Amino acid sequence: MKNDIRFLVTKACNYDCYFCHSEGVGDVIRRHQLSVEDYITLYEVYSNLEKWNGVTLSGGEPLLFKDFDVLVEELHKKGANITVVTNGSLLHLHLPAMKYVKRINVSIHTLNPMLYSQITNREERKLFIVKENLKIIRNFYPEIEIRLNVTPCKNQNWNMQELQNLIAFAEEIKASIKCTELFPNTLEDCVRIETLREELQNLGYTYKVTESRTECFVKAEREIYLTQCTCSKAILFDNPVAYCRANHDLYVNYNATFPLCRLGKESIDFWEEIEERNLDVLEMKMRLAKLRVSKEACQQHLRCVYF
Repeated sequence: MKNDIRFLVTKACNYDCYFCHSEGVGDVIRRHQLSVEDYITLYEVYSNLEKWNGVTLSGGEPLLFKDFDVLVEELHKKGANITVVTNGSLLHLHLPAMKYVKRINVSIHTLNPMLYSQITNREERKLFIVKENLKIIRNFYPEIEIRLNVTPCKNQNWNMQELQNLIAFAEEIKASIKCTELFPNTLEDCVRIETLREELQNLGYTYKVTESRTECFVKAEREIYLTQCTCSKAILFDNPVAYCRANHDLYVNYNATFPLCRLGKESIDFWEEIEERNLDVLEMKMRLAKLRVSKEACQQHLRCVYF
């Protein structure tokens, strides 16, 4: 399975979701931040290394990145297959740039305005804005893939009706759904992936084999995906490190570091190499980052969460 290079282009976000892990964006404050030209260089090195053109733009909220529109256009020119992970509230400000994007993953965990407000810590009308933005995107770009990212939580009163409401909206805008188990799944608020499987089966969905770690369920060509954090899956295997290395995107922080583990603070700094365009050393550091943390560090972090 091919893994994307994942650009965490900003730490900023206009939402404040209580369970957000900010995609692993580091807390280290640096005076330098990556430019569009830097991201293009990183993409070229990675695509040559991996023979893969997948790029995911995330954050934070990537649409807050001041050069977002330029970045997606330049990546598109280089042949990148672009996915944007967003809360969807700012899509109307970037409509022209969406023609360069293959898929939009929109975090929308409920269609209940009151619960949406509680989750995001923003006013209820934001839900209306997001829904309207997605309808506009669908009208402007019939071919773009839209995926609703949903994290079911017990304190949202998650139930079959909530799932059916999301399915109905997904059908309206011709979108798929991905339900992600809360991390860590030991939290009391977590709706376990086993429960989600049962709910889908009760709705008549059948399992479809995929090449990735994400499970797919299908009914009348409608697709719903179930997934867990890499750590939640890795802990089930005898060699969690090997599983993580095989199934994880290469993360790139806006401050010129490769984060090595979402549970730890380890990272590889590559500012000097990107500034001087020392591509040989940059590639070497990229290879090291793809190996991620050591067995000892991984087991230490996993024990902190699960044991």
